[in-house]
This record gives sequence, structure tokens and C-alpha cells, in this order.
Amino acid sequence: MVIQRTKGHYNWRTLDRLVNFARDLNMAVKGHGLISSCCNPDFLLNITDPAQFRAAMTSHFEALMHRYDGKMDRWDVVTEAIKTQGGGLNENDFFKVLGPDCIADAFRMTRAANPGAKLFINGNLVESLPGKRQEVYDLVAGLVGDGVPVDGVALQMHITLEAPVPGVITEMVEAYNALGLEVAIAEMHVHVYNSTLQADIYGAVVREALDAGITDISFWGFTDKHAYTWLPGAKPLMFDEDYNPKLHISLLILH
Repeated sequence: MVIQRTKGHYNWRTLDRLVNFARDLNMAVKGHGLISSCCNPDFLLNITDPAQFRAAMTSHFEALMHRYDGKMDRWDVVTEAIKTQGGGLNENDFFKVLGPDCIADAFRMTRAANPGAKLFINGNLVESLPGKRQEVYDLVAGLVGDGVPVDGVALQMHITLEAPVPGVITEMVEAYNALGLEVAIAEMHVHVYNSTLQADIYGAVVREALDAGITDISFWGFTDKHAYTWLPGAKPLMFDEDYNPKLHISLLILH
């Protein structure tokens, strides 16, 4: 959702309702995508001066951090910093104006706006692409080495057709833990056509993740009725279109 579609005019209604609903039910709430490749408002895209662009970022981040101070369990500050298939930084709207410093800038602005917030960097396909996995690690290690306030790494885990190689999640958790960072799974769902394979993948990934010390696991929705999928006919989530739990729910509970 776009909170600030025009400069200085914030629409908090939907996000307030979601946050209040979750807190009333003692649910964890995650803020997602302060820097994203999509959905950025036109007024921001029209700014070409780096100083003005940073000022717009700072103003927006401060508004969010102050309004939801103490209400978010963590923030995914930067999403998909590396290109989808790897091969360098994602040249998104922020990169085009600020260059590679946009990543560190975003974390520092967010920390300044809310010193107590837990700040994560979010990445896709790191479990399945070894080259990209190394790129993301090198990026994060560099940020940490430069004193950028990164608290953790969120693995999207959009699994398509086959499971991650056993042990990969454990290796990632151990590597980031060694940097002093937490690791979470942020957007898990499993795009396959075989329900038994789907159950096996859900169970194997969740078991390995928990055994490795993943701090939390979030899913990209819960019912196939509203699922987003890039495989026609795939049913990637844990409840079917009639809101009935699938087999892998039992596997998760039995872990």
C-alpha cells in the first residue's frame, strides 16, 4: 500500500486498522518495504537531486517510525537489494538517484528515527541461487563492517518446483549469526503441483529452519483463495480455497 501518495499527505487508515487488529489479537506485526522496487509515488520519482531525495526519505521514514513506535516487531528496511538472478545491485528508483549508498542511507535514517526498532534486509531466491546467496552475504557483511545498523536478514523463501538443498538454510543462519545478526523467513509459500511434495517441502524447510535457529517464520498469505502465484494452477499456501488446512499444517504442528 502507498501511505504517502502525494508529498506531505499521509493516509494511515488501512495500516492503522491492520496494526490495531493484530495487536488486539496479540499477533506479531512486521513493517515491510521502506525501500522497494515497486509502488513508489510519483512525487518521489520526480526528484532527481540527491539531497532532496534523501530529505524525502528521511521525512517519510520518520513519520512511519514515530507513528508505529513500539507496535512493529521488526522492519524490513530494504527489500531485494540484489537483482533477481544475481549480478549486482538492483537499480531501483532509490539507486538511480543515490547510487549504492541508498541501502546504508535507509538503515541509518531508520535507526535515527527510531533507535529501538529492529531493522532487517530482505532478500529473494538466496536459498536456491548459490551465486546470489554469496552476493547477499557479501553485501550484508560489508554493511555490518561499515557500522550500518542492520539487525537481521529476512529470507523470502518463495519456493518454486523444488525444495532448497538440505543444509543451505542452516549454513545461511550460521553465517549471519556469526556476524551478530538474526535470520528470519519472511514470505514463505511453496509453488508445486503435487500436494504430497508440497507437504514434504513445507515440513523439511520449517524443521531445518527451526533447528538452525531461525527467529521467526512468516508466510505469503494463508489461503489459496487469495494466493499470488506465478505458476498457473498452483496452490501455494497452507489452507485451501475453502479455508480448510492442508496436510502440511499437521507436519508443521508435529515438529
